[in-house]
Amino acid sequence: MQEKTKNIVTWVVSGLVGAAFLMSGSFKVIGDPNAAAENFASFGLPSGMALFIGICEMAGGVGVLVPRLAGLAASGLIVIMLGAVYNHLVHTPPAQALPPLILGLLCGFVVYSRGLAFGKAGGAA
Repeated sequence: MQEKTKNIVTWVVSGLVGAAFLMSGSFKVIGDPNAAAENFASFGLPSGMALFIGICEMAGGVGVLVPRLAGLAASGLIVIMLGAVYNHLVHTPPAQALPPLILGLLCGFVVYSRGLAFGKAGGAA
């Protein structure tokens, strides 16, 4: 794959991941925080965890759009998505684990493409 094509694909995936996490996080923080808190409580988690995860998702959504921070932000989002996959597999029908699994894999692509270290690009700048 040519370098220009890799760069375009990386930006498209980063934009989609960023938008997904900005929407998801904003729902938890400002959309309907009570519903998010109840959802987290149904998983056996403290209701305040919904606000924390929402803020982390919003920060990660912005971070994946900044090339120097993208790998680190996407790595943090992978950790959150691993927790989401686990909780959905344990507490809900298994099919509900698919969206966080896909988002986690897309974050993995961002880490691979951008690199984990600050200012270090793995394949596309």
